[in-house]
Amino acid sequence: MTQTPNLLITGTPRSGTTLLTATIHAIPNYVALSEPVQQQELKKDLASPEQYAKRLMALMQTLRQQILAGVALPNRFDKGGSAVASNYWKKSPGAAGGGMEATAEIREEVLAVQNENFTLGVKNCEQFTVCLEALVKLPQAPIIAVIRNPVACLLSWRSLDLPVSHGRLKFGEKFHRELRRIKRIDDLLLRQVKLLDWYLERFYRHRESVRIMRYEDFVANPDLLRELIPVPVEHIFPGRQSMNERPEYNLEETDAIRDCLREHAPFARLFYPSF
Repeated sequence: MTQTPNLLITGTPRSGTTLLTATIHAIPNYVALSEPVQQQELKKDLASPEQYAKRLMALMQTLRQQILAGVALPNRFDKGGSAVASNYWKKSPGAAGGGMEATAEIREEVLAVQNENFTLGVKNCEQFTVCLEALVKLPQAPIIAVIRNPVACLLSWRSLDLPVSHGRLKFGEKFHRELRRIKRIDDLLLRQVKLLDWYLERFYRHRESVRIMRYEDFVANPDLLRELIPVPVEHIFPGRQSMNERPEYNLEETDAIRDCLREHAPFARLFYPSF
């Protein structure tokens, strides 16, 4: 498998995309940026997913040049630590109603690479999934999508106060009629289930072009990443532990979530037949 200059990382929100990005960043001659702040400019006055793809490739070329020139770039680190962040948020102890605590912070860093042939990876769940039809057509820019057990994924959404916690994907509503339908659903759980299945449907429709990785498989055996991208034989991946049953999740909601998924999320069943 030949190393490519670019790599796009996406997936369902709260499915381990940040963890995967941090893991890839640690591989020699890889740089992986998790939602770099410059991506926000890509959405301004956007006319089409195709225009987004062009803007993204231009941004990645600029980032590549800056990395080679030794320019310090913003990256996300564990709050108060030196490791690249593998998670952004956690529920505050004793917090009600989705109270959150940031576990990551943005700091500038000079990103060292071995040579000019390094792979630059960039992660974004929202933007990349909305514009997936255009991104899968890009040459030399493979896409990895991380998915997660849908019950655990929704428990995570419901434990925090994030945009997906409200069952909305505002950026995509301009381009996708189904997202405009979903936002009009009154029941929050149903809206969340429909949004999660919308993500999974897009990955399933493009499964011939997108390299799909299940979170549970990755944390059980990180070496599976070698099947998706070139990794030096001598590189050792750190062990990982599943976070599918975090203490802050309201496990009393599990049955209601599962029932709603079984009735309204056909693509979740395709990826996870026995959730």
